[in-house]
Amino acid sequence: MVMHDDSLRDCARLAGLALVEGAKGPELDGVPVQCLTLPVAVGASLETGLRTAAASALGPGVVLHATASDPDADRCCLVLERGEPLSPDFAAEGPGGLEALGERAAYWQQCHPPGQLPDSGGYRRGVLQQQIREQAERAAGRLDASSRAVLDAELRHQGLYRFEDLPLAGSYWRGVRAFPGGMGLGDLVLPPAAVPAFWQIARIVLDVAVDAQGTPQSDAYHSVLAGYHRQRALVGIERGAAPTLLRLAALADWLEQLEVGGDGVAERARLEGLQAHANRLQAVWVRAAA
Repeated sequence: MVMHDDSLRDCARLAGLALVEGAKGPELDGVPVQCLTLPVAVGASLETGLRTAAASALGPGVVLHATASDPDADRCCLVLERGEPLSPDFAAEGPGGLEALGERAAYWQQCHPPGQLPDSGGYRRGVLQQQIREQAERAAGRLDASSRAVLDAELRHQGLYRFEDLPLAGSYWRGVRAFPGGMGLGDLVLPPAAVPAFWQIARIVLDVAVDAQGTPQSDAYHSVLAGYHRQRALVGIERGAAPTLLRLAALADWLEQLEVGGDGVAERARLEGLQAHANRLQAVWVRAAA
């Protein structure tokens, strides 16, 4: 979320807000915010989705502070409240709890479907795997032998699956944050091409239902799935993909840490734990779909 100075100044100018770079990213009056600079046409559809969500079911996290456009440059800026990192007792935060998070994730897909994305500019379905393979190639040369073995094993596993036939989403919330009104979806991402709708759930579950050792907390995972399934029924093809997408989310977090210069030890441990729990994760789906 840390922006380059030029990007932050540009977003602040377009939005007409006094944004500053805080310790963990852009802030507005001391409150963390997310700044999205987008093509005007894309921003318009995203803004409509955000306003629809804020007025209905999405709950904490949908606070659109400002939107402004510069048609001459074909760009606009959206500034959203970002929230704070979750506290250890996050499950007690906010109205509705974990099932509500699942409901909000499913509802968001109705607010911003994949048909509202612009031309992919070279990306297509399969963008998640493509992006993560590019990250893996950049990181591989810096890994020790044991980490490289973990990476190679996961890439081989991911290569067995094709996600192109899964239901798709036009954007997704990257995880869960704490807001004044409770837990909410945070860090909206507009991908370069449509991504599997279940990817959003994988990101949420990684935040709220997987411990540091990669052990899935079945009741918490089931609660998120149940809320999602109630708002938008999970289809059969998503059943087989669920554990693999959750591992892909853990792999993405590990590679991201390596890319920003971290050691990635905690993220690697979580991925290895999930690799050992694929069957257990599959069983959670069965409960949710019953």
